[in-house]
Amino acid sequence: MFLVVVSHLPLAQAGPSGAIFTTIVNGTIVNANTQYTSKCAVYLDGGPGANGNTGAAGLPAGFYYFQVTDPSGKTLLNTDPVSNRQFLVSTSGVITAYTGTGGPLHPTGIDLPQSAAGAITVGLANIDCPADFLDTSNNGGEYKAWATPASSFVGDPTLVDNPCGPDCYHGFQRSQSKTDNFKVKASSATFCLAVTKQVESANGSITPGVAWPMTLTDPSGTSTPYATNSAGTLSICGLAPGSYTITESTLIGVVFYVAVGLTFDGTAVSPPDSTYTFTWAAGDPAPTVVFVNTSGVG
Repeated sequence: MFLVVVSHLPLAQAGPSGAIFTTIVNGTIVNANTQYTSKCAVYLDGGPGANGNTGAAGLPAGFYYFQVTDPSGKTLLNTDPVSNRQFLVSTSGVITAYTGTGGPLHPTGIDLPQSAAGAITVGLANIDCPADFLDTSNNGGEYKAWATPASSFVGDPTLVDNPCGPDCYHGFQRSQSKTDNFKVKASSATFCLAVTKQVESANGSITPGVAWPMTLTDPSGTSTPYATNSAGTLSICGLAPGSYTITESTLIGVVFYVAVGLTFDGTAVSPPDSTYTFTWAAGDPAPTVVFVNTSGVG
């Protein structure tokens, strides 16, 4: 007689469904055609990609931590605490808020393809970029982005790094995490363009121009759409030297506005079509443009 013993062992907990991917600040390009121009230009997105339907590949709702490592995962490249690298996923399966605390803010952008669901993108580097995150040791300029549910994190999120044993990388268990590899070109001079939109009411008070459409035309002539965030601001980083034109939408509903742009040196300009053109070279200060509605109506 043969005795057959059947043991009921607990199954390994399944990782989160859905997907993460890297993109530019407005979410319109997935993996930036394989290579980004700067670490500062890489943003994290979740759920459906630029051409996906809302809900497709959506992440389970809840809080997540993220990190950047070398391709093997052995070397952590972020320099801020884990708690500062946190975002919130809504029931629609998209990232809707950056909720990090304890370090320099990570910039966010409106995810234009999924804006109806309130989706945003989150900068993998914080505002101290390019100091954070560190350069990869990979000769091909390759990095790995990670996201894991906060409930699956192993360690103390107030720390930068958390050694955590086999198949666990800096507090991120591989089986519970989503990853995406990306490449960044060799370091070169880049800058961030800061844009602010303000709306003047009839009584003269100023409020932020939220989700205001903007278009940036780069030195190659390529125009890319963006939108301001809930504070009426927009930061576009990883831009190379050259001539640029930033254009704001002058049509909100059915009302046209006359705009004034203020450059980084305080000089006021009145572009006839709500545009501002400038040329940036290595060593120049980072330009800031503020579009303010006046009482005039076009």
